[in-house]
Amino acid sequence: MGRDGEGRDGRVPVVDVTVVGVDVGVRRSVVTFVGTWAKLLSDLAVIYARQNGVSLIPLGVYDAMTRAYVAEISYPGVDKYRGGELTSNIVNKALGAVVRAIHSVQRIHNALVGLAFEDLRLFNEHKRDLARAKVVWELIVNRFGKVMSRCPSVKTSWFWISYRGEVIMPIRDSIPIVLVEPEYTSSTCPRCGTYLGRVRGRVTCGYCGFEGDRDVIGAINVALRGFLILMKCVREGVIGVARELQGLAHRLFIRLFPY
Repeated sequence: MGRDGEGRDGRVPVVDVTVVGVDVGVRRSVVTFVGTWAKLLSDLAVIYARQNGVSLIPLGVYDAMTRAYVAEISYPGVDKYRGGELTSNIVNKALGAVVRAIHSVQRIHNALVGLAFEDLRLFNEHKRDLARAKVVWELIVNRFGKVMSRCPSVKTSWFWISYRGEVIMPIRDSIPIVLVEPEYTSSTCPRCGTYLGRVRGRVTCGYCGFEGDRDVIGAINVALRGFLILMKCVREGVIGVARELQGLAHRLFIRLFPY
């Protein structure tokens, strides 16, 4: 390793950054794994969920901006008769499996793994689906307790689109939480960035041929945006990682996403 962090052959080593993106829905949540340890995380999460007594069902591997491993968890939803107890139990078991998988990868491979969600704290109250999904979203986000550190208003770009997000570090976990803007997550092609319009059900991108349903597209975009934002936070040193990792992340980010 050279003094600037490059290998003997001049190549920049790969930074072990992986992000798990979750698109929270009314009746199901779709989970997407992207990054260095995406496949391992996906496999472990499915196994751990089965051990917890819930089904995290793999939906396949999607060729987006990068390879994305997608799974889903279904639940009955929250209503005025049953409340949120059953849904909370299922969601907590599934999320617990994902968190356990993240901790395993962090411990064994010394990798940086983040969780990405849409930021549903502020949204248009006329969007009824988001209002109902926010109940489940709060069950998930509140599981991590109080915030220890915060990296607000991080802005990054992919193609011609700029994204803004926030990275928070919970007290009870070593997993950075990335909150991304919810706008157009379900209506933008995760492979080429084409606007798909108002997506209902399954859709095929007319430009690059990407196929997926609304929730899958949303989960992949949440994961990809979270990945870009987390990488930028690492390379700018705004979250607590080793200085060497910050340098490697900076060079990798510049090569993958030049200004």
